[in-house]
Amino acid sequence: MNMKLMSHMLGALGFLALAAGGAQAASVISVQDGDITLNSFDTTTAGTLANAWTINETMNTGAHGHLQFTGGNSDPLGTSNTTGTGHARGKWITKTVTNNTSADWTSFELELQSVLDVPSSQGDGLSFADGGGLVFFSDMFSTYTRQDVLRDYLNFSGGTVLAGGTVSFTFAVTDNSGNNPFWLVETANKVDIPEPATLALVGLALFGLGISRRRLH
Repeated sequence: MNMKLMSHMLGALGFLALAAGGAQAASVISVQDGDITLNSFDTTTAGTLANAWTINETMNTGAHGHLQFTGGNSDPLGTSNTTGTGHARGKWITKTVTNNTSADWTSFELELQSVLDVPSSQGDGLSFADGGGLVFFSDMFSTYTRQDVLRDYLNFSGGTVLAGGTVSFTFAVTDNSGNNPFWLVETANKVDIPEPATLALVGLALFGLGISRRRLH
């Protein structure tokens, strides 16, 4: 075989191998279960706030489901943290969801799980940038509550997504433990339930208010 031709062939094979390796290394997002149609995703961007990973999906009648994040190099968030926090790995994500249900949405919850169907505790390393001081936002909901101890979730509210409408969320996911895979649980119209510690504080406040009122009488 002509040596020049062989050189070109080897070069082409090397390029294909490199491309295949790059594709394998990219993080993959898929639907684990539930009434979610994944329209598209892009995990090849830098993952900064200005150039976030993107997810575009449609949520159907059940208004609930799990997305799975899997990393080709055993790390779904890559090997760096582009969120600006001190966590080992992290990426900004912008998710756009179309409401293909018959109901309007007045809230929407995102929850992380390092073990499928098991709440993500603070010790597993996976979080919505816990302690990083980041502010997340939505184009349709004006506020959100979060929990980071017994579960990792963001519950967006303060707005309405009409049936047939769309909503977007921009948030950061970080990981100190290289969980692979991990899951993002999504539920529309889920009421925020405070953690026990928060409920205890509310109870103490009400108890104190009761004592104050008794003293006034």
